[in-house]
Amino acid sequence: MNTPNFKLKKTLLPFITAFIALAGVVSLYFLTRPQKIATYTPKPNKVFTVIIDAGHGGKDEGTKTKTVKEKEITLAIAKQIEALAPKYNVKVILTRHTDTFMNPVARVNFAMQHNADAYVALHVNELRGYSYVSGMQVYISGKNPDFDQSRLLGSAVAQNLGADFKISHTLQQRIERIYVLAENYMPSILVECGFITNPADLKLLTDSTKTLIIAQQVLTGIQAYANHNTINAFAVQQLPSVTARRKTIIATNTGRGKKLHHKGSKAV
Repeated sequence: MNTPNFKLKKTLLPFITAFIALAGVVSLYFLTRPQKIATYTPKPNKVFTVIIDAGHGGKDEGTKTKTVKEKEITLAIAKQIEALAPKYNVKVILTRHTDTFMNPVARVNFAMQHNADAYVALHVNELRGYSYVSGMQVYISGKNPDFDQSRLLGSAVAQNLGADFKISHTLQQRIERIYVLAENYMPSILVECGFITNPADLKLLTDSTKTLIIAQQVLTGIQAYANHNTINAFAVQQLPSVTARRKTIIATNTGRGKKLHHKGSKAV
């Protein structure tokens, strides 16, 4: 009875040996062949969506003069940005199109509901009693989850605004929380478009040809960020209090502020 089984095994032995050899060759091929590395492919024609938040509105007028209100200036610039946006392949969504009031919580919720890629708030500055102080500033928040991206976005916008206007060469960060920056879960910046208390800035902010340039440069900065262009990140000026911020602004504008400008500041 054992003899037939032995003969059968002996007959199959060459086939078994060949199969094992073939399996070894196949395994060696899969182990040594070039490996494909997964790469990220951007979605074609993906439009970058940004919330443009015209500061204040309705019962909240913001800073003002006898004839001009901050809420009017910010809305006018926001509308110019919206009108120009298609040329920059940027989708702009305004928090308001009319003179309506939105509290900070509603503004953040609005941005989140639209699943935006970035948030840009527009405001106008003031410094009563120091009419010589002028220029633009860009603010970010260290409490924003996308701080590094906010810094890049803020730097891109500031660099482009700086081509045509006076602007601080550091990004501003207040110790007091700016709710719309701190609570947004996306890159978020706030642009102070100038001082309403400075005659030259006020003239600029009420000249539609000048504000059109502001709109263009804000969009150019957003576009640079959206396209992942190389951006030189600005240092961040941490201002410890309202009083310190006031002193820093005054000293910087009078040319006496080099020491004071760096005192209490931290580049990150």
